[in-house]
Amino acid sequence: MKINSFLNQNPWRRIFFITISLTASSASAEYSVYQGEYGFLSGRMQVQMAALGEINERSGDPGADKLSNIYWEHTFEPEIRGGLNLGEGSQLYSDFSMIYSAMLGHDPSGITFRGHPHSSRDDYAPYPDFKEWMMAEQMHIGWKSGKLFEALGQDAIDFSAGSQDYKLGTGLLLANGTDDGGFRGSYWIGSRTVFVNTLIARINFKGLKFEGFYLENNPRNPENRKRYTGMNMEYNYKDVVNVGFSYINDDHYGGSLTAVTDAYDFRLDFKPLPHELPDLSISTEYVYQLNNKLTDVDPNNPTLYWYGDMGEKSISGGFGQIEYRFSETPWQPTLSYRYAYMQRGFDFMNFGFKTWGTWFQGEINGEFIFDNTDLITNTTRLVLSPTESVTVNLIYLNYQLDDPAVWSVSSSDYGNEVDLVADWAVSDAVDIAAGIETFIPNKGGKQVFGGGNEMWIQTMVYASFKF
Repeated sequence: MKINSFLNQNPWRRIFFITISLTASSASAEYSVYQGEYGFLSGRMQVQMAALGEINERSGDPGADKLSNIYWEHTFEPEIRGGLNLGEGSQLYSDFSMIYSAMLGHDPSGITFRGHPHSSRDDYAPYPDFKEWMMAEQMHIGWKSGKLFEALGQDAIDFSAGSQDYKLGTGLLLANGTDDGGFRGSYWIGSRTVFVNTLIARINFKGLKFEGFYLENNPRNPENRKRYTGMNMEYNYKDVVNVGFSYINDDHYGGSLTAVTDAYDFRLDFKPLPHELPDLSISTEYVYQLNNKLTDVDPNNPTLYWYGDMGEKSISGGFGQIEYRFSETPWQPTLSYRYAYMQRGFDFMNFGFKTWGTWFQGEINGEFIFDNTDLITNTTRLVLSPTESVTVNLIYLNYQLDDPAVWSVSSSDYGNEVDLVADWAVSDAVDIAAGIETFIPNKGGKQVFGGGNEMWIQTMVYASFKF
């Protein structure tokens, strides 16, 4: 799409005036309607906007000319929270929010252009340049114990149900329950994150955390629906050692396809020399999965290739990371290296964002090309803090394919990406980020992109306002 014709679209005028009015307004994190002995009632709104520009999109893939050189995303999320105080400090609480999203253009994932041509639903056809959508986000109710079980501690027990966020560990497996993109817009911002129809029970006691959960995801395509049933245990010892174990049953029950994964997740974060080198930390996570593929439309050409052959198949994945913070050095540089390996067939579930490069591995490839399966990444990161409010990330990622045949290519050497991203916390209510990212394909990457061998360059500007 030519830039001039893109900028002449009428929705830009609407977005321009909305943006000017918002940035001119004073912002506060939350507005309190009532706070007293009976409980609380408050409201807030978050506005997010992002603009991304692409040069040599998809490294010169011949099909990329149908995408956009520049595209825009914009979201509004008004939210109402309330709580009713009960005996012994316990509280009944609730949360409700809606998200309106608008997107102008077609992002590099190609979802908005391709649509879902094999779906019978009209709203999965290729989409127009301008897309907007509104749907409920937070919509849950819960109860926390307060001092009711004083021996266990404050709010030791917490039950909640409805549509709500849930994040397991670093978010490698469970973090983002709702898909954005396509007709929903907000693909890069990823504003919708809740799991739906949830039941979550939590118990916290002296460094121990126990959780039981039932979650359903909310994908764009109903045929990709999943439900997760599981438990999580974590123990934190004086912030020196944190160990966790989770069991997750992933039941893919959408459409005519049914597949089940049993996942066993082991996590460990620790400081090996807490007194001698308190700024040195090591973290690792190992996931063992038993994938049992029950049905498929065409067993000889499986829709879910990551489940491998018919029958049971054990698959593993995870990561190891070492990090050191030079706390006595100006700008407090933090240097880290991470090796992540997800075998072909690894069930990536509903992973989500933790920080730049985790678990969307790369602002180009992690956002638009890869899911976390059939993938090996080596990631080196340098984080600088020139001021208390500014953080700069320089990230290098090397990508290898575990089994290049999955992509119908012959080489596993996919390519290298470098991301430079700066965050500025202007105030408690305003955050701004900007970045420039580059990707250079190697032999495997050139094959994936239909012979494209150009350096893909991406620029990004993002802003968040909380009222």
